[in-house]
Parts: sequence; structure tokens; C-alpha cells
Amino acid sequence: GEKALDVFSNFFISPLFTKGGTQREVQAVDSENSKNLVSDGRRRLQVLKSLADEKHHYSKFSTGNKITLPASISEDSSDNSAAAGTETATAPPEKHPLEDIMKGINDGEYNEADTAEFVRAALLAFHERHYRPKNMTAVMVGPQSLDELEAWVVPRFGQIPDRWLNRDEDGDAENDGDGDTTNTDNSKKWRAMKRAAARLVDESSGDAPPVSIQDSVEPSSAFRPELQGGKWPVVVTTKPIQSVRKLHLLFPLPPSWQDPDQSPTSLLSHLFGHEGPGSPFAALQDAGYITSLSAGNRLSGPDQALFQIGVSLTAEGEAHWQDVVKVIFDYGRMVCRAAEDTMAAEEGDTCKNGENELRRIWDEAAALDRIRFHQTSPGAVYSFAPAVAQSVSKHGPTTCLSAGSGLNENSDTLPLEDTLKFCERIIPENCFVERCSDDAWKEMEAMYEGKQNESKNEENNGSDFAFGKHTEKWYGVDYYVSPVDEKDVLRWETGADEVALHLPKPNRYIPRSLDLCEDLPEEAKVQRIEKPIEPPQLIVNKPNGRLWWRLDDRYALPKSKVTILLRTATAENKSQPMADPSSDMRWDYNAKTSMQSRFLTSIFSDALAQDTYDSYLAGLGWSLSKSSSGFTLTCSGYSDRLSDLAIKLLSDFSHVDGSADETFLKESHFITTKDKIVRGLKSYLGSQRADTLAMYYRNLLLTSKGRGVMENLGMAETMELTDVAKQHQEIWTDDNMVVDIFYTGNVSQKEAEGFFDKTMAIIERTRSKVLQERAAQGKYSPWVPGPFERRLPPGEDIELHFASNNPKEENGAVIVTYQSQVEGFKGKSLSSEESLQQSAAIRLLCKMIKEPLFNELRTKQQLGYIVSSYYDVNYSSRQTDFLDSSISTSTAVPIQAVPLTTSIDSLVVYVLSRKEEPTEVANRIDDFLLNFRSRLEDMTPSEIGDYADSLALALTKPIRKLGDEAGIHMARIRRYGPETLIEGGSYSVDDLPWDNPEVLAGAIRKLDSNVLLQVYDSLVMKKESRSKIKSFVYGKTFPLKNEKFSRTGDKFSALSIEELMKKRKSLIGYDPSRSYPKVGSSLWNTLGKHKTTLRYAAAAAALVGVGVWGTMALKGRGEKTRKQ
Repeated sequence: GEKALDVFSNFFISPLFTKGGTQREVQAVDSENSKNLVSDGRRRLQVLKSLADEKHHYSKFSTGNKITLPASISEDSSDNSAAAGTETATAPPEKHPLEDIMKGINDGEYNEADTAEFVRAALLAFHERHYRPKNMTAVMVGPQSLDELEAWVVPRFGQIPDRWLNRDEDGDAENDGDGDTTNTDNSKKWRAMKRAAARLVDESSGDAPPVSIQDSVEPSSAFRPELQGGKWPVVVTTKPIQSVRKLHLLFPLPPSWQDPDQSPTSLLSHLFGHEGPGSPFAALQDAGYITSLSAGNRLSGPDQALFQIGVSLTAEGEAHWQDVVKVIFDYGRMVCRAAEDTMAAEEGDTCKNGENELRRIWDEAAALDRIRFHQTSPGAVYSFAPAVAQSVSKHGPTTCLSAGSGLNENSDTLPLEDTLKFCERIIPENCFVERCSDDAWKEMEAMYEGKQNESKNEENNGSDFAFGKHTEKWYGVDYYVSPVDEKDVLRWETGADEVALHLPKPNRYIPRSLDLCEDLPEEAKVQRIEKPIEPPQLIVNKPNGRLWWRLDDRYALPKSKVTILLRTATAENKSQPMADPSSDMRWDYNAKTSMQSRFLTSIFSDALAQDTYDSYLAGLGWSLSKSSSGFTLTCSGYSDRLSDLAIKLLSDFSHVDGSADETFLKESHFITTKDKIVRGLKSYLGSQRADTLAMYYRNLLLTSKGRGVMENLGMAETMELTDVAKQHQEIWTDDNMVVDIFYTGNVSQKEAEGFFDKTMAIIERTRSKVLQERAAQGKYSPWVPGPFERRLPPGEDIELHFASNNPKEENGAVIVTYQSQVEGFKGKSLSSEESLQQSAAIRLLCKMIKEPLFNELRTKQQLGYIVSSYYDVNYSSRQTDFLDSSISTSTAVPIQAVPLTTSIDSLVVYVLSRKEEPTEVANRIDDFLLNFRSRLEDMTPSEIGDYADSLALALTKPIRKLGDEAGIHMARIRRYGPETLIEGGSYSVDDLPWDNPEVLAGAIRKLDSNVLLQVYDSLVMKKESRSKIKSFVYGKTFPLKNEKFSRTGDKFSALSIEELMKKRKSLIGYDPSRSYPKVGSSLWNTLGKHKTTLRYAAAAAALVGVGVWGTMALKGRGEKTRKQ
């Protein structure tokens, strides 16, 4: 800790800011900017800034680039975009902002190197002007005592000088710290640069207002009607890269920076953003116009606020966007009337029940804020410290932790008058509308085709604004500004249309009790985050369902989390007949079935949005998801009403009969879901960043069972509601469905068992109803569904080469993956010592590589803004196609019939770059990894020990959140439950790998140089043993050329989906019982390497004739079989 603090504090005490370091950092800024060019959010942000008053600080460019920061001279800058014949996103301005300054420094003469020097001078001046003790708030968070933390901080940060205060008349500071001792620093030109830079920085230092609430700031909005012709509303239209339909209403409001607890915008955000019955969301969703709605401050600062109401539109909503806007304005008028009625009633002392609604809503929201403030566990110090520092800067040390939490708010403290004033500004004449969609863009193109930009009227008071097409100067984003039809404005201003709008009703999910469970011992009623985590208990173990439970004894919070896993192959698979007609059926992956399940979960979420919004406000969250394992329903939050919510959701999801009004599978929700999925798939390949696409193509080869985006798009476009309804019923016909429930937190065993009984009753009731009309799934070979990964062939390097379809993408990307050929570590009872040592070594090697790789490729070579390496672990379950394999034991039961999940370790390196073409970037990665071998060989035992200790501590660091703990436990249950609980197997529930972090940490600390070199050589260096795949995506700067890549010998290259799929067909699944053939190998040699598999073979032999759940039958409740 102290060593890190020394490094950190010296950045403020004696920073270097060398020429080379400055140039490299400018390259990093430019690389980051290039990454943002393909982000719709960033592009829309720049359009918003272009609408602002250019004299206002908000209009400034957010990130900067090589034009605004010309700190790299040509020979040091390797931006090859011009050489590659491509356009840059940002054209240099006709006159650079620094031109006049540079001419005044050296009698009008300057060159590119001088400009680069001036940027460095400005950097030094900026640091001296702003990085001063009086501007600093230092927050230190750690497990040490306050006295010890203070002893660390004060001597170090007390050394920070006020260089600005101590500047001399030439602009030089005491202990200037510029870190470069070349003769340029002492030249007349350099001193002139520093003086000019200091003036520039000082003059601009007052552009933005101070953040402290103790400073008085005059309101000054960056957005005013006169900037767009003098009258609002106007419509701003942009063309998205992704396929989205966004509509935003933006309203300049007075700032409420000073007192977040009394902010009227918090109440307006709550009301306009509500999704329950009577809200704008509910009315518009019921009309089939929107899929989501949000409300809140788009900007919030000491001098201004910009309130935003944003919606995602359906196709129908896009066609009726004016009606969507009208509903929002209608709701605003209704809120104003409610505030007016309350004020009038209170002034006359005749307040009726309905006129107290706003106060009741304010009181309810404040109560929930207080609960959240008091009932939380500490977060990660890495995010907590900067958040507190920012809050101290704004609010001061007294209220820095509680500001905005409503601790002193109740119904009597509602800022009613200010709320009314703010709400009266939610009107058309104080609004500009943003539309972002392809259809909106086409409308504008048709409207302005062949027309010149035109002024709004002849009385523009000299303004050069004109309606029509404009171009934002930094990203080059085109956008239209157009007037709103007067008839629409008149409709928005009146309340003629009747819509079922009303204020939110009382929240039925607010917890009635925050008491801790009575079964909790007294010592556990205080937070004990450092206490070791006890594993969950298996308290119900039946053939069709298991209940896992853990009473929290670490967090002392009235919160729980329950996860229901419906483990069923029907989520992604169809039963198919085996080649032998007399054999059982088997499951095969089916892309249409998988898409039907995706539709099903999305429709359910859409259908339940209104009904469960109150639960979200009351601190209860839920999700329903589909995976290769089945369907997972998760609920978390305050324990008082958690089980009620979970039972309601499961009941709604399992509702398969009744009228159309009772089922969630409604045509309106289906249309919304289909539109959302189809648009997402259509735009995926043309809108994603290059590194995202490189990962997509890699995974298409390694882990995907389908044929990718285009196949999924075809399935989605032809999907019908009847298909989804049929799939919904198909789920409940699975006789072999097994339910895993994990209930943890502030819940007693009795409550958990009662919940389990209710859950199983709902599932069994649903199954019996479905099976009255439909037959159960035919008899099929036993199989537990799960994730899948293919084994890469050792000795062959695979390359995938694809061009980005994103027209704005300048960057290329490379992702290099080294897959270990030794099965990864699963647990001390489930894996061999070889697997443990291999996994520990790969984890440690990845940690050792991470920093020097970043330093070499990102900091020194400046390949790109994103340069990373990491340890990756994936899992592959035994697949049904193995049932046809000839590998078997001496019994009639194949080894593959036994459930098994294999852990797979990988080293991954990836770079996003426009400096070099992707193949050259890959060569640089290869060179680094080759050179790292020497570095590893020279590493001392002490250095290895330091890395090992650091990684071991990270692995065993106490989990600080109940949700994180529950997720880790549930992942182990999902992966390893079947193979440890199989009837007649060698394992029991005690063999589940609950203590993996501690076991891995111990193994990591035992590693030495010889082991690390051996693993590194087999994983990375030796061609005959390594399994390597490179995924390349080419952007505009270096496009994919039509050259032939090697497809023979020890290297294979794919340049099309067809070639990729052909190669994929030759790969085998990653399973211990299967490997690529070697000369002289035999079946028993292969199996002899895998003791775990042989144990399963013995288990399989013992299972012949077991018929409760085929070979997947489970032990009865309470029965345990220990390994011999």
C-alpha cells in the first residue's frame, strides 16, 4: 500500500511530462477518440454540443484528438490513414486555433515541432494552474486504522508545491518539474511558449463554474431557442450506426446542484420515468408505440440542467412519434394540475385525499432512498474512493456520504412551489426534440432534397442559423434541424385527447420489515465481510428438484437472492431419432428452438414491465434468461417480499392456459420483441467495433453451435407468435427437467423449504396441464445440457480474416487466443494435480504478461488505445453427439452418458489499432511473447513470489456483495451439480469445489521458474503442442486485401463464413475422453491420461438398469455416498 502511494503522490509532487511521454499520451488520446467514432452515443453527444452556445463551456470538444493536440511531429506520429488512402473522421479546421498564438511567440515563424512543444508547454501550465493543494481533495480508503492512513497520506501529499503561486515573471515555476533537461528548455523560444501557454490556461480557467455548493454560480444554460432561429420546438435528426429508433425530448431547467435532497428534478424523473399503470410508459406501451422510457437530467451542473425524457420506439411508434410526444406533454400538464390543486387546497386548508398524492409520492421515494442508504454493504474501494472525493469536492466533508439520500425528507419537505415551476417548463416552447433512426433520416432527406438551408423567418436578428442539414465539426456527423408543424405544436399544447394517465399508486412492494432472520446468531448481526464463506447446504435432493440454501452470516442485511434454474434441454435443442431405430431418442441443437426461447424470455420481460416496476423501485430486481443449461429466473433484494415476487413471476411464466388476457404471450409484446431482435441482428455486423467483431468470429469457430448472426436473423424474421407459444408448452413436456433452486441471504431454512414446495407445486401443476393435451417427450438418451467449446488442434495455427462492415470503423483488431490442451482445474476432488498446476501456472503467466505487454505495445509502440491481455476460462459440457462415439467401457453404457463439465484455460491478447495493419499488429504480439520467454527465464524466485502473492491475494480477497457471492455459488451448482450428485457415482455434495480460490492460491504460491517455463513453452512457444487462433478484423485505414493466406501445413486461414464453418466441422468437442489422433496412440493411452474419466466409466458401469432419471438419477434426500 505505501509503495503504491509513493508512486501516486509523486505524480503531484514531481511529475515528469517528458517530450516523449507527452507525444505518446497524445497518441493515446487520439486512439481513444478513434474508438469513439463508431459509438452512436458519442456521435449524438457531439451533435448536442454543436447545438449549444459556442461561447459556453459545454460546447467544447470532449476528448480531443491529434488536431486539437498537435503534440506529435510527423516522424514520431505513425498515423497511416492518409497513406492508406482513407478519409479521417475529422478534417483540420481552415485555421488552427493555435495559429495566432504560435505566430506571436517567435516573430511569426514556427513549424510542426514548435507546435508540439507548445502543447507540452500548455500541459505543464495546466498542471501548475489546476493541480494545486488548494484544489485537491484526497480520500484514502483501506483496512488500516485512521491514524495509520493519516500517517501515510499527510507526509506525502503535504509535499505538493503550489507552482502557480510561485511562478516568476517569465512564467517559470519553482521546482518546475518539467523533467526534460535539453537545451530547448532554456531557450528564449521555450520561455516565450511557457508564458503564452500560462496566459492561455489562466484565461480559460474560469470558463467552467466551480463545483462546490459553497460557491455562488449564476445560471447559464448552453441551450436557448435563439440559437435555433428564435423559437422552439425544433427537431434535430441524426442517422444512427446501429439499428435504433430513439426519441428524446430535452428541456433546459434551472440547476438544482446546490441541494440534491430538495431537487424538483428528482421528483419529475420519478414521475415521468415511472413504468407502472397510469404512466406515460404504460399508455405508450399499451398502444404498441415504445419499448422503453427513461427520464432524468441529461446534464446537471452548477450553472445549468438539461432534463431529458427518452424513449425507444417501435415501428408503429416511429410512424406516430408526434402522438408519443403528445402523451408526454399531457402527463406534464396533469402533474402541473396536481401541484396546483395541492397548493390551492393547502392554502385554503381544504386538502382532500387525492390532493395529497404528490406529498405521498415524495415521502415514499424518500423512504426508499433512506432504506437504500442504510441497508447496503461496502463496495470496492477502487470505486468508493473517487466517488467520495468527488462528493467532498461538491458537498464538503459533513454530507459527502449522505447527500442525495433523502435522510431528512418526508411529506412535509416536498418543494412543492419549485416542483410546479420546474414542471411548468415541460412545455413545447421550452423543448427541442431529437430523433435518431433510419426512417427519421429518410424523412429529412426527402424534405430537404434539392433545397438550400433556409432561415426560419426574415426576422432572425442577424443570426446565421438556417433549417436544414448541418455537419458537426469534430466527428463529421451530419444532422438536420427542422421546424415542427404548427398543427402538431397546437396538439401538444392542448389536452383534447383522452389517455388513461394518473399518478403512481402506493407501492405494494415496499418492505414491511427490515429485521434480520431469527435463526441468525447474535454475533452475525453485524457485518463480518472478512469472515470465510461457508458453502451452501443441499437440504432437499429429489429426482426432479434440489434446494440449496445458505443463511447469510457476513453482510447483516435484510436482503436475499433466489435463483431458479429449470435445467432442460428444450431451451435450445430438439429430440431426434438415433441412427439405430431401436435406440433411444437424442437431443440435437436446433437454431430455431434456441431463437424461440430467446423470444419467449424477451416477451416475458416486456409483458411484466408495468406490473413489476414497483418492485424495482422498492429494491427488488429480477431477470429471466435462457442459456444452454435451460431457463434461469433470478430475484434479489429486500427479503420481506422477495419470495412473493419470485412466486408471482414463476406463476406468470408457467401460465399455459386461460384466455388471451391472462397469458403474457400477447401479439403486442411479440411484435415489439420481434422488431427489437430483428433490428439488433440486422445491424450487428455493420455497427459493432472491430474488436467486438473479432471476438464474434473467434467464438463462431470455438463455442457457437449455430451458424451465426445471419442464420439467427433468418429465424427471427420468420418467427410467429404461434411458434413461441408452442415452444412455451414444449418446455413443460420434458420429463427429465430438473429444478435447481438456490436461496441465500436473510432467509431461514423453513422459509426456503416452503418456497421450494410452492415452486415445485407450480411446476408440477403446469406440467400436468400440458401433458393432458400433449404427450411427454419420447424416451431419449440421458444428457445434461450445458455450455460447449471445441478443442483446437495442437500444432496448427488457425487464422480468421474478415473485413468490418461498419462504414465508420477506422480501426482494425486482432485477438490471439492460446487454448490449453490440458483440462483446466475444476476442484481438488474433480481434477488431477496436473490440471491444478497447469491452471495455476496459466493464471500466473497471464498476470506476469499483462503489464509489460501494455507497456510495450500501448505505451512505447502506441499501437492503439485498447491493448490488453487476460486469463480466460470457459467450460464445455459433454455433448449428445458423443453418444454415437465408439469410445465406451466394457459395459453397455458409454462413458459419455455420464454428465461432465470440462474447464478450459486460455491466454488471450487483443489490440484495437489503426496505426498498423492487423497482420503487423499480430507480428508485434508474437515478437513480444517470444521476447517475454527470455524475461521469464531471467526472473528471480523473489520476483515470481511477488507476482504469485499478488495474484493469490486477489483470488482470496473477501467477496463484498451478497449478489456476487450468490452468483459464484450458483455457477458452481450449475456446472458441477450433475456430475457430483449422480446416483451411484464416486462423488457427493461435499465434493463440489466451493474452496477453489484458496486451493488455486496455494498452488500459485508453489510455482517455480521451471514449471512456468514448461507451461509457457507448451502453451505458447512450441508449435507442435500449442493450440493457437488469431482473429483479424480490418477497418477503413487498412482494408482487407484480396491476397491468399496459407491454408496448408501447420497454418489454416479462413476468409469467409463458409471456410470458417468447414473448419469448424473438423474440430472435436473439448472433452477428456476425446483428442486428436496421434501416431502410435491408442484408446487406452488416451484414456490413461484422464483418471477422472476412468472413474466416470466405472460409475457408468454401476448405473446400468437405473431408471428414475436414466443415468442422471439423483440420490434421495439426505443420502450421501462418499468417495472411497
